[in-house]
Amino acid sequence: MKSPYNITADASFTQSAVTALKTQFDEVMKNLPGTRAGDDIEALHDMRVATRRLRAAMSIFGPVFPEKQFRPLEKEVARITDALGGVRDADVQIDFMQKMSDSVPEAEKVGLQAFMEHLNAQRDRDRVIMIKELNRLEKSKFSRDFEAMLDQLQEDADHG
Repeated sequence: MKSPYNITADASFTQSAVTALKTQFDEVMKNLPGTRAGDDIEALHDMRVATRRLRAAMSIFGPVFPEKQFRPLEKEVARITDALGGVRDADVQIDFMQKMSDSVPEAEKVGLQAFMEHLNAQRDRDRVIMIKELNRLEKSKFSRDFEAMLDQLQEDADHG
């Protein structure tokens, strides 16, 4: 089976960690502007997928990182994943309900419309929380600290 990160069979565990985490970290950060803007639900989807994959990679490769440096970053990724989840889940539900609305009997459309309004209101509330988290993330040292952790590990791998 081929690695989704193009990790070769002869790569060390440490090098594999750097490659996997850097790939997913870059994907998270690439989708941040579109997620914040809110005009492209695919950016939100891609960012959420990237944070979930980053969390998975962090759980696998965590032992190669200094715990004091690693744990706060891992917690930050979990926090962002959670903030993205509510908005993404609402997007999926709203999309499903909109597609379904064409096929329901007229008598049921009123109820369906009321439910969609509820979902939109919940999405708006969740989006406020998500934007606060994204703003906090950008103002924090997360990006710098994450990249520094990967750079240090890469340097150690190159010289070790």
